[in-house]
Amino acid sequence: MNRTSLLVPVALILATAAVGAQTPASSSSTSPSGRYVAIGCLSKQGTGAAARYLVTDPRGEKPTTYRVQGDAEQLARHVGHTVEVAGALTPPASASGQNLLKMNTIGWIASSCSASSIRSGVRP
Repeated sequence: MNRTSLLVPVALILATAAVGAQTPASSSSTSPSGRYVAIGCLSKQGTGAAARYLVTDPRGEKPTTYRVQGDAEQLARHVGHTVEVAGALTPPASASGQNLLKMNTIGWIASSCSASSIRSGVRP
């Protein structure tokens, strides 16, 4: 692999992370790089098998909420925390739908959901 071919995937990942809070264009495909990053507060709606996990990313012009699909045990440990969730993004089928982020990884940033920890994206 030459140096140029290594730079392209890195640039795509960085670009994806930088625009993480922007709503993607309507389409039924995932992001071009196959990896999308959302940083925000993780919450849980419902209980049992009907439980849904959401991450609200306040970066950008307005907050964006993503439904997170992944290991429920791992997600449950981080409810109420500021996290970085990375995975494949599936935009909503309709304008009123919600983005689905199929979690590959989750990283802890802070034990609470404060604006300063989300803006910085830096783990304390």
